[in-house]
Amino acid sequence: MFLLIAYLAIFFALSNGSSDNSPDHTDNLTDLNPPTNIRIVDTQLGELKFAWDSNLPKEIMTQFKVKYIFAAKYFDADQWEDEIRLSHPEFVYSFELHRGVSVRIKNVPTKGAKFKESNWTVMEIPPSGDPETIASNFSCVVYNHTFMNCTWRPGKKDPNGTHYKLYYKQEYADIKCTHYYTDLDGRQGCHVGENAIDVEVRVLLCVNGSNNSSSIKPYYTEFDPQEIEIFNPPFNVEVSPNLTVTWEKPSGYEINNDCFEYQLQLTELDKNNIEIFHVTKNTKFFLINANALKRFSVKVRTKLKGCKESKYWSDWSNEACFEPKRTFNGRIFVLVLIIVLVLAGLLLRIIFRRYKIIMFRPVPDPQKKFKELFEEHNGDFQKWLGCQIPISKYEDCCTVVIEESIRCEV
Repeated sequence: MFLLIAYLAIFFALSNGSSDNSPDHTDNLTDLNPPTNIRIVDTQLGELKFAWDSNLPKEIMTQFKVKYIFAAKYFDADQWEDEIRLSHPEFVYSFELHRGVSVRIKNVPTKGAKFKESNWTVMEIPPSGDPETIASNFSCVVYNHTFMNCTWRPGKKDPNGTHYKLYYKQEYADIKCTHYYTDLDGRQGCHVGENAIDVEVRVLLCVNGSNNSSSIKPYYTEFDPQEIEIFNPPFNVEVSPNLTVTWEKPSGYEINNDCFEYQLQLTELDKNNIEIFHVTKNTKFFLINANALKRFSVKVRTKLKGCKESKYWSDWSNEACFEPKRTFNGRIFVLVLIIVLVLAGLLLRIIFRRYKIIMFRPVPDPQKKFKELFEEHNGDFQKWLGCQIPISKYEDCCTVVIEESIRCEV
């Protein structure tokens, strides 16, 4: 009661004073009391529920509409995170507790300027366990809206016989991993089975180890599943004759196409030259720089970008190949035909000259062989031989044998 009377006395004194003539009228205001008794009332993995006392009378809280400002900072960070304005003296916030956390809260009046905001009240939450035993190289990947794999390596000073367990939380469900494995690189892992993860709800996760000889430092993290998701590759990739590439977004997703980014790889098959193109908010792309007279292939992959952004690309789709069509060119045809005809003519001329000598040999001229017969006897064969052969008047012909060694006498 005494505290309330003191606040009211200050209020009336300030309202009747001449604060307008002061260079800074806030110098005359009284600080509100800072909050007290900050405490953690509930812990679920890395999610903490805080509560505190305002340390102010109810009348002051009501009259000046006092609110609270909450802020947090990790031990390894230089800056406080964004301040959060609250109406009630309780708040739920998630942390990576292995980094160590500081939280601070103050009272702030929002109606009237009779009081200044209070000083901060700070609470520190140190990490537990040996930092050399915490799981390292932790990573998770969500596959195709269906399942999730998380892997990690044991801590540097992990004692023999340490067993790690993974727990995760989505909304009000706390789930313990039941399927553990070790991959080919020696990393330990947890497989969260099909349809056991909701990609639209943030995940709080903890990897905690247990060992009888020492305390293992737990690892905490929080993430959006869609930011670490690998989608199925696009399908039905086609290249039309006008060099337009079309495809379909991965099937089975109720996600607006504007949320996807696509990457096209164009490969010139003859020279193995590769070009990369990026496409957003569309499932077709015109290959402006492609040469329609060359052979090339196209494949596509995708990831989220725009609505949210994923770290990982999908696998490449099947390749779609483009083969140029061989069209008829009249000029080239005429030129080739002329060349062929000229070559054929030359070949035929050579062949004709060669066989003309054999097939069309000239008939010998008897005037050159028998000059005396034609020059002296005017072609009279009997005179040239020097005898006359009687020609029978009988109709019947007789066979006459002429021997060159016998000369006939008249």
